[in-house]
Amino acid sequence: MKLAAIAAGVLTAAVLSISGSHHAYAQSQTEQNNNKSQTKPPVMVTVAEGDNLSSIATAHNSTYVRIFDANDKISDPNLIYPGDSLRVPDPSEQLPDRQLPADAAPADTAPAQPSAPAAASQPAISHPAIVQSAPVSGCGDNSYANFIYMHESGCRTTAMSPNGCYGIGQACPASKIAYCGADYACQNAFFTAYSAKYGGWAGAYAFWVAHGWW
Repeated sequence: MKLAAIAAGVLTAAVLSISGSHHAYAQSQTEQNNNKSQTKPPVMVTVAEGDNLSSIATAHNSTYVRIFDANDKISDPNLIYPGDSLRVPDPSEQLPDRQLPADAAPADTAPAQPSAPAAASQPAISHPAIVQSAPVSGCGDNSYANFIYMHESGCRTTAMSPNGCYGIGQACPASKIAYCGADYACQNAFFTAYSAKYGGWAGAYAFWVAHGWW
């Protein structure tokens, strides 16, 4: 009888030990799961040709401002390049506000579709890049080309983007105009030929204004 009581006590202790171990294991698993949820990997997006912060934000239920705030390497929300890797912040993440450039257009609104260049019998449209006809230093005397060159490179023939585009009109890859070096006339001839893809400089300008690239 006494032996039976001892055996029962040992069995009860074993059951309690197993139960306690199971509870401790379950608690440990819960803590691990919580830690994993708190350290989930960031969402990274590779910029494709034609992307802008607004379209990327819409695709990931975010805003262009939050993506701009989360990526210090972006200096202007309207200037991102194909191949760039951007982090999309978690909706619960607290981000410090970054100062937007004073002249940056709102990146969360689609650019207005430009009017077609006016015919000779019609009044000239009012966009300053079109009516401006005086030569601009480093950009030549074509107003449409001026606009594109200024926005692509600041009219610098040696401009190189982070993703390897080069020259006044930013040829990608740079090897396409390696034979030109920093020569303006050579680069201008290359990009003038390239503008034929859009039917000429006027078409290239209209496409650039609508998409922010060409």
